Amino acid sequence: MPTTARALVLATLSLVLALLGPASASLATASAEPRKGAPARAAADPLKIHLDSIKPSALSDDERPVRITGTLTNQSDEQWTDINLYALVSASPIVDAPSLAASSAIDADEFVGERIVTPGTEDTVEVLEPGETTEFRLKVPRSEILVEATGVYWLGVHALGSSSVERDIVADGRARTFIPLVPRSGKNPDSVDAAIVVPIRETVWLTPSGRVDRVGRWARSLAEGGRLHSILAADDADVPLTWLVDPAVLAAVARLEEGNPDRSLAPDPAVTPEPTEEPSDEPASPTDGAPAGPDPFSAPSDPIPPVDPDDELTEEEQRVAGLAGAWLDRFRQVTADQPVLALPYGDLDVSAAAVHGPGYYQQAVTRSAQVMAWLEVAATPAIAPRDGILSPAAIEAATPDTTIMVADTSFASVPPNAPQSMVRLLEHKVVVTSSGAAAGGPSPTASADPLALRQRLLSEVALRLQSGSRSPVVMMLPAHWRPVDPSPLFTGLEVPWLEPISVADLTLRPAASMNAVGLVYTDEDAEAALDVLNFSAADQFTTRANLLAGTLSLPNLVRQQVADEVLMSLSSGHRVNAARAAESVREASVFVADQMASVTVDAPDAVTLSSESGQFGADLVNGLDQPVTVRIAVESDGDLEFADQGPIQISAGARHRILPRVTADRPGIHQVRLVVTDTQGEPLGSSTNLQIRAAQVSGLIWLLLAGGAALLFGTIAVRLVRRLRDRGKAGDKADDKAAGEQVA
Repeated sequence: MPTTARALVLATLSLVLALLGPASASLATASAEPRKGAPARAAADPLKIHLDSIKPSALSDDERPVRITGTLTNQSDEQWTDINLYALVSASPIVDAPSLAASSAIDADEFVGERIVTPGTEDTVEVLEPGETTEFRLKVPRSEILVEATGVYWLGVHALGSSSVERDIVADGRARTFIPLVPRSGKNPDSVDAAIVVPIRETVWLTPSGRVDRVGRWARSLAEGGRLHSILAADDADVPLTWLVDPAVLAAVARLEEGNPDRSLAPDPAVTPEPTEEPSDEPASPTDGAPAGPDPFSAPSDPIPPVDPDDELTEEEQRVAGLAGAWLDRFRQVTADQPVLALPYGDLDVSAAAVHGPGYYQQAVTRSAQVMAWLEVAATPAIAPRDGILSPAAIEAATPDTTIMVADTSFASVPPNAPQSMVRLLEHKVVVTSSGAAAGGPSPTASADPLALRQRLLSEVALRLQSGSRSPVVMMLPAHWRPVDPSPLFTGLEVPWLEPISVADLTLRPAASMNAVGLVYTDEDAEAALDVLNFSAADQFTTRANLLAGTLSLPNLVRQQVADEVLMSLSSGHRVNAARAAESVREASVFVADQMASVTVDAPDAVTLSSESGQFGADLVNGLDQPVTVRIAVESDGDLEFADQGPIQISAGARHRILPRVTADRPGIHQVRLVVTDTQGEPLGSSTNLQIRAAQVSGLIWLLLAGGAALLFGTIAVRLVRRLRDRGKAGDKADDKAAGEQVA
């Protein structure tokens, strides 16, 4: 929706235009002034009217009666009786688009026209119980609709009934819309082209483990009567449509069809494992505006994480899978012969990415094309912000083949001077969409009600025709359009002055050149975009994913899976809850960090070396279900040297024993920290501390010991020599004595 500053400019412009001519009188008479003396209504009408059909959808100068059908619901807690339903038509036309926009914004209880109370034109409901709904039909002859001037008129239905409150002339239920009058005047009038863009957008939330979150909401949306299911029913229309698709929505549905698997560390099934090679020391080339690392989308990959064939789905998962599969099949059928525009993957907030992470836009465009090709759906890249407002930097960053669509409220002149609703801006063709047509109808009916949107589209086309312009009207349906039945939007467009076309047809036409100063992008617009906190969280998640992917020994899809998740987190749909989106990414980042930290190292608390070098034992434990390749980094006080262990491969869930060799430069106690890293030395999160006591013996001590040993052995040798010598002398004396005795 327009920003406050932009809305103020438009309101001022509407007021100026109203003061310049008869349009002011018609607007004041038809819508702006409450009827004098008209009683005020209650805060909420007890009876609710919904308009189902209006035939014909536009007035002319013929005699066809106006037929209105709808439903009446008693939303009070008491019985209502004798309820009369009357049509009403304003007396004066709305003659320009600004006045139509102002009229659409007035309160539901403002007087806009007289009731037609001619007998036979009303319908009656005798009794309506609390909560009960009934149908009604009105037929109003053209002669009772006293309007002839070209323009747009109010058309509505009032209900008046009896309850415990005394009956009065104040409507107890009401519904209003617009109806254009375009005379035929006996000839075929000129026509204005109109294109309808049907978006398939959804804000995708994921769990920390990478599963699609809020599955119950997805199941309701995909089931019959749900939002996504009903949108595809637009294919039944007999008018050309342009589908605007976020491929991430299709990927999320495809994940649900496969049971909604977690992020997987399993090997890439498309790659044949090869022997592990020594990693390169060359740093990865950074992508402009995104974290450094290999391009996750350099080669196409499935948007569904690898599924374990042994996993069995629960009964509920099977039910959701069936809904998802049926919806995807229907989507392929619907878009097989209709033009499809593919948004940057995840419906990226392109204006924010242009400031905080330009690289993400290039990734989103590439991934978008890959997913659409995987689905076998032909598509053209597109940028179409949900609020219709795009920054100049985002337009400049667009790829040359991208179809860019912005609302007319993005320009200083509303609408801009563009005969074909195409402008050439910043070297790009830009399709100008109608903010008025997208705004839908007036209250109390929901603005995005299919019938209200149809009547607003017809009114915008009629007023453009009346102004002399033939610029096509491009209606971008609301991002979260929730039609119960979309058919009322497309039936009734068969008028001779409206020619349905596709956006693809429009882009082939010449564009009016425009200076960039004509594009309005305010500070308030910039503040509405995702901010640096979302991109910082995305950067951190990407960095950790690159680290985990590089740690796994086999080729894997971790980078691609996380890149998908990151782009989903940077969706423009997260603007309304940007802080929660950033927190969700941080939770996923912590999940990945915990996975890396599950590769641990265990070592004894203390180790004593009996010499200047030695070994001690430590264990590496792989807590992941896939093999990893890691290194051990050592942090110490600098007096210890450790031999490099080299890359260490550890099997899934295994324990690996290492025997690091350490050398001490000095004796004493040293504090040491062993850190598990990837092969490039980046810490994975696990570490352990230990003490190493170096009991090194100095060279002097060894010299003293050697000298002592020499002295010891020398002493022993001297004593042995003396003993042997003493023994020889004793023997000689004995011999002399024996000889003397013999002589005697």
